[in-house]
Amino acid sequence: MIIVRPVSLDDADVLLEWRNDPATRAASLSTQPVDRDAHVEWLMRAIADPRRTLYIGELEGTAIGTIRFDAESDTDVEVSLTVAPRQRGKRLAGPLLKAGLALFSGDAAQNQRITARIREENAASRALFTSAGFVELGSADGVLTYALPPREVRTEAPS
Repeated sequence: MIIVRPVSLDDADVLLEWRNDPATRAASLSTQPVDRDAHVEWLMRAIADPRRTLYIGELEGTAIGTIRFDAESDTDVEVSLTVAPRQRGKRLAGPLLKAGLALFSGDAAQNQRITARIREENAASRALFTSAGFVELGSADGVLTYALPPREVRTEAPS
């Protein structure tokens, strides 16, 4: 069973390794590599930011990925997810998304809509979010926006 826990500064190196992985960068909206100092500064700000929630997913004590929720407004929260490079292909993204949504939605406002922005060519992420109940809202500049209606967040867990 995947558990999710809040990220700490102790996670900086593993998060940086995942962030700079070539496949991660290729699927990300931000494709440039990040140096350690900039990453640690970003992580400190992210942990302190009340509008951002960042979790590490673990399976049997091994970190398998990260899931982040960014409040874009009082009604919209954007989710993003990264599976650790060594854990890819093990069908862990769905359970990680489910565990992150379950923990986050316990604190989410009733009226919050969770969205995800995904590059059009990222078929795996598109399938993941669709299977979790997200619906496509539209696209701009090669990026698709998906949303999970608030009632789904509160009453139904994606499979």
